Amino acid sequence: MEELTKILAACDLSDWARWLFTSTDPDARETQLFLNRAFMHLPPSTQQRETRQLGNADSSNTDAFLHELLVYEVCYEFGLDPDFKPIIDGKTPDLKLKIAGKTYLAEVFRTNRPKKTVIEFNGHPGYRDRGEGAKKIADRLSEKAATYRGLNHALILFVVFAGRTVNTRDLETALYGATVNELSSAGGLNIDCHEEWHRHGVFCPPGPTARHREISAAIGCDWFDTLARNTPERRLHCVVYHHWQPHVAVALGSFGRFQDVCWVGDESGLFIPQISGEPKLVMSTTGNEPKWGSYSADHPW
Repeated sequence: MEELTKILAACDLSDWARWLFTSTDPDARETQLFLNRAFMHLPPSTQQRETRQLGNADSSNTDAFLHELLVYEVCYEFGLDPDFKPIIDGKTPDLKLKIAGKTYLAEVFRTNRPKKTVIEFNGHPGYRDRGEGAKKIADRLSEKAATYRGLNHALILFVVFAGRTVNTRDLETALYGATVNELSSAGGLNIDCHEEWHRHGVFCPPGPTARHREISAAIGCDWFDTLARNTPERRLHCVVYHHWQPHVAVALGSFGRFQDVCWVGDESGLFIPQISGEPKLVMSTTGNEPKWGSYSADHPW
């Protein structure tokens, strides 16, 4: 039995985590192997510390740990020298990363759709969202920014979509007040920002008076089961959303070929989204070395 699987056998687990670490289904088994490999990449002292903490954790904290471990392993694969839960000036961020010679603190949090938006229609589950999903994300982003404001480090936030009930549209609206496609179609956004009646994003307004400039980027992460029947495994899709004028920028391509959304300001004060990378790229999260490929519902792998 792998080390992490053995540790979790004595822990308080959610239904999802219990299924993941006790099932013999191929998709669960491959994810087990991936997370066990990630755990073994932690230094021995960190493994011992996390083992002690897991023994006292409730199921929600255990779920959070598993998603933090997911992001740790992704950063490990990208060569970002991740440090898991370091203590820095009395704070304990989920990760410390080194990117192009600069140090960043990173936080990981899962989000799902607010319960009050969930409805049932003709016997099928659905939701009625008037911006609540984006607001929930925006509130957590602001909370994380406030926690680490004052430390002499830039911040990267990883937003993991739980259960696929929220997605990149919600995150984009939380950050910029509108989706990237909407802002691109409008020709960008100027320093006067949105109209007064329009809900603003946590990064608004663009330009030197932008809020939360200590956040270099927010990264949306969709960790999902592939539709490919011959490989019942999990895939990870990420998009890197850059602050339009951060104190410390993150170099484009720092997270491989995952898509980057950055902003270019012109002399008139207009900020226009610039998109690079591969929009459909996903990463395999299995017991083997990660694979990369374009993914769609029509062509899953």
